[in-house]
Amino acid sequence: IFQKSIKGADDMPVIQTERLVLRPLTTNDFSAFRQFAADAELTRYMLFYPQETESETKAFLQHAEQAWTEQCPEAYEFAILQEDTLIGTITVEYMGDTQGMLGWILRKDAQGYGYATEAAKAILSYSHEVLSARLCAWIEAKNKASCALAESLGMEVVKVISDQTATGWPGAYL
Repeated sequence: IFQKSIKGADDMPVIQTERLVLRPLTTNDFSAFRQFAADAELTRYMLFYPQETESETKAFLQHAEQAWTEQCPEAYEFAILQEDTLIGTITVEYMGDTQGMLGWILRKDAQGYGYATEAAKAILSYSHEVLSARLCAWIEAKNKASCALAESLGMEVVKVISDQTATGWPGAYL
């Protein structure tokens, strides 16, 4: 669905930043991923979280891992690693041939250190260079930290939707 898709294990990207490694999220990440994916407070602004049961988490990870081998995936799920520890994920989701939506989540103890910004900048670059995709972010308007992060990436508020029935929750489109 993106202009350039990634196929096969040999083509799976590993992106190195100054402090982080971004690589495909896999089923091997279950235990570490489950710790934050099931946290209702941490995931309160996320569309596809919390994952309340282990089977939901396993299914999510299986789907994420499978997407990396598909010709036209719905999304690319990257694990964010800091010193070999999974601290969060960052996602590029399909929205059109050259457009995607960026999303992120970090464990509570990894927030406030600039990791999300560092990962997002790397993914923006990757999306532009490899996927030929321009990214936006759909953010719950109450999520001030994510709104600030999006703005620090050069994104602008394009539309604020206050009608909860339109999207399932009110949000800002950046």
